[in-house]
Amino acid sequence: MMEIKFLSPIEDVNPENDNVDVLVSLDDGRSFSFLVATPSNIFWSMANEGIDYYFGTPPLFVRVLNRECVEKAIKAIITEGDGRWLDVYGTPQAADQI
Repeated sequence: MMEIKFLSPIEDVNPENDNVDVLVSLDDGRSFSFLVATPSNIFWSMANEGIDYYFGTPPLFVRVLNRECVEKAIKAIITEGDGRWLDVYGTPQAADQI
């Protein structure tokens, strides 16, 4: 159904407070990148920047930043709502970028 590639070693992230970029290749040839983060990481980022807001690439939130949770979340994005969430959270990538 898909291939998931973490751009940073998943073992190097803080599973409770971090974010990571993920590339996903689907069997139909489409590819997407995702920003996957824990909710606490967004709060930490705002505090670190001294701001009271966040905007940018919408993150895909997971309770724990590990391979299992990321895979569950990506599968849900692909299957729920007939895949409409791919265009909300995913950024399309050219096939040669994966």
